[in-house]
Amino acid sequence: MPAIIIHSIEMTDEQKKIVADKFISTFSEVSGVPKDRIYLFFNGYGLNEAATGGKLFSENPPKSAKAKFNEDEWADKQK
Repeated sequence: MPAIIIHSIEMTDEQKKIVADKFISTFSEVSGVPKDRIYLFFNGYGLNEAATGGKLFSENPPKSAKAKFNEDEWADKQK
């Protein structure tokens, strides 16, 4: 049974569904392994567990990230 592990800042359930479908479908096409035998695991990290440019994402969230954290808090930080 092949396994795919995604390390990322936390994603919404909708994002996870899309990523899972695309990764598993592609892996199945390339390897010939049936989709139901491919496992995908998500390791999510909160905004205070990731950093760039010397600042935690919780201090300065990337504008391109659309995650399920506290979106209201994000909006406030972008003002």
